[in-house]
This record gives sequence, structure tokens and C-alpha cells, in this order.
Amino acid sequence: MGLKEIASRLINKHGQTATLLRPGEDIPDGGGGTIPGEDTEHPVALLSATYAVELQLIAGGFLDVGDQRLLMSVDGLTLDPATTDRLRIDGDLFRIIRISPLAPAGEVIFWELQVRND
Repeated sequence: MGLKEIASRLINKHGQTATLLRPGEDIPDGGGGTIPGEDTEHPVALLSATYAVELQLIAGGFLDVGDQRLLMSVDGLTLDPATTDRLRIDGDLFRIIRISPLAPAGEVIFWELQVRND
């Protein structure tokens, strides 16, 4: 079993399910502007993690109070997450602030996300 499979198994076992919301294409509103298209939903598995140096990162302006660190499984994920996406977790919407893949040999093992409940 490879690292990707181990990480996905652990995230699925100890984490929770959520929904990644990818914004749809803008639709012309007939008046020269646009309205956002309907989001497409993608089921994901997440594991919440804590920031070890949280206070230092908040003081440095890298984190806001309440930001969360999530590890997202790549198992079954058909797209790469983007900062334009949002996450719905237990009915709450979170904006993705930062995305970092763990990809030691060029293959993504899991995604690390910094999210904020706005």
C-alpha cells in the first residue's frame, strides 16, 4: 500500500465528509453584467488538524482567529481544489484561503487547506 492510499484511508477513517463547491460559469444578466452560475458539488473527505504555531502565525498576519487547517483526501477527487472553491462542512460554508499539496515525488498524497468561515 502506497502513501496516497494510507493517507486516504486515515483521512476517511478519522475525518468527515464534506462538499467542495466549484463555482459555475457566469451567466449574462441581459443588462451587460453577469450573475454567478450554479455551483457544482464534489464530495470530499477531510480531517481537521491544528496549527502548532497558531499564535505566531496569527501575530504574523498569516492566519485569522478561527481559521482551520484541513487535510483533504485525494481518493475519488476528480479535480484539484482552488482558492475560488468553497467547502460546505456540516452546513457551514468555508472560503479556501490557501492550498498546499503534499506531493513528495510528484504525486499528490493529500491536500492541506487553510479555510475560513466568513
